[in-house]
Amino acid sequence: MVPLTMKLPNARKVVRLLGQAAPGMEVLVLHDPSTAANAAALEIAVTEAGASLTMMQTMPGGHHGRELSPPVAAAMKASELIIAPMRQNVAHTQARRDAQEAGAKVIVLPEADGEDFFLAPGWSADFEALRPQIDALAKAFHEADTARVRSDQGTDIAMSIEGRRGRSLNGFANTVDISAGYCLEASIAPVEGTAEGKIVVNASIPGVALIEKAPVEIVFEKGLAVSIEGGPEAEAFRTLLAGFDDPNVYNLGELGVGMNPECRIDGTMLSDESVWGGIQLALGTSAPGGLCRAAAHYDTVLTGAVLELGGTPVFDGDAFLIET
Repeated sequence: MVPLTMKLPNARKVVRLLGQAAPGMEVLVLHDPSTAANAAALEIAVTEAGASLTMMQTMPGGHHGRELSPPVAAAMKASELIIAPMRQNVAHTQARRDAQEAGAKVIVLPEADGEDFFLAPGWSADFEALRPQIDALAKAFHEADTARVRSDQGTDIAMSIEGRRGRSLNGFANTVDISAGYCLEASIAPVEGTAEGKIVVNASIPGVALIEKAPVEIVFEKGLAVSIEGGPEAEAFRTLLAGFDDPNVYNLGELGVGMNPECRIDGTMLSDESVWGGIQLALGTSAPGGLCRAAAHYDTVLTGAVLELGGTPVFDGDAFLIET
């Protein structure tokens, strides 16, 4: 068992640096039974900051993006800062969207049930130094009309991002975009119905599996995944998505790039999705700014790829090509 004292330094980083908790601020720590031990570290950190603390426990959802109960949603909407160490990701829920529209800042911490959650290498990132680079890529997303991802393994997919807002998930909680702790990325919601091509997922499908046997090849037509082929990981992903009985789970809902150089592909959501230069292409509910609502949202992560915005490469493998 990891002692509470070992968790506190990074719990304090979440509360004080990323959340900017202040005396009198209404802070909600939302957790489930499996994450209670890590929520306890946040409880101490919030109390130390002098904020007004509410601890709320709810049962975990069966999958990422499952909607939260009305009492939980109401508590979130009444808070100034929400920190959600949960087994499942609450980022893509209506409760989160409503809370931010009401002025709350949100930090989601999915898969926070591990004893060593607050000991992950990603917490050692220099958040303040990385922030300008993440902001710059989000700005480039916002200014481009088209995006293309290609790789030597066979990925080649293009989509429209015209009129969509680039998101800077730089770790710092705000009322516009979420923070996901050390999961640092810039991302955007592609225009629904525009993605055409194939992605070859060689790293991870967070929440489903590491890619160990064979790459997962996903073909998109008119914005929807029409085939998912490969080894056992592909079969598991196909089965998961089919179980939702919702055609919208095949929507290409997000394009993003991980930007935390301390992270490695290890099978955890926060680390896999923030590996420096890792390209995320998510199926299901669109990222904020998009129009599609689905029963779930699952990212796929591929590495060693090139991202082009408006025909200009901005990431090539692990090389960031925008000057800041």
